[in-house]
Amino acid sequence: MRIYLIGMPGSGKSSVGKKLASKIGYEFIDLDNYIEKQAFMFVDEIFQNYGEKHFRKLEEEALKEIKNQDNIVVATGGGIVVNKNNKELMDGPCIYLNVNLSELSNRIISSDIERPLLRTKSIDIIYAERKDLYDYFKDYEVLNDNLDNTINKILEIVNENKNN
Repeated sequence: MRIYLIGMPGSGKSSVGKKLASKIGYEFIDLDNYIEKQAFMFVDEIFQNYGEKHFRKLEEEALKEIKNQDNIVVATGGGIVVNKNNKELMDGPCIYLNVNLSELSNRIISSDIERPLLRTKSIDIIYAERKDLYDYFKDYEVLNDNLDNTINKILEIVNENKNN
């Protein structure tokens, strides 16, 4: 089984993904880190040197490369939903981690992670642009307001999918 976590920047995809993978004995893949290793560049460097369009192409290629792996939890980048073709490549439960906008802003402000799109757009604008896309991609939605509760809700989803 492949489990995909989607959501806004700062929604906790990597934190939830690591803990979830550890708990169920799956491999954890942070898609942005995977792309960085393949490209020998950080995400912000890819954006700066080649632009968002090129990065989105690398994202799609990365999804194709990991599609044959099993027993993985994939934390996608926040913008994975910008390319609707990616939905077909995500063959496993796609879980949208929902976090309210004020909490997202607080998390981003206190984070050391470089988020290239936030140089030119506010979190509110990015959310407005992507909300319908997250709805299109998601199979399930989980409110991520507490890490342990979020993990438990996702485990229920995973167990339900294993039984189907």
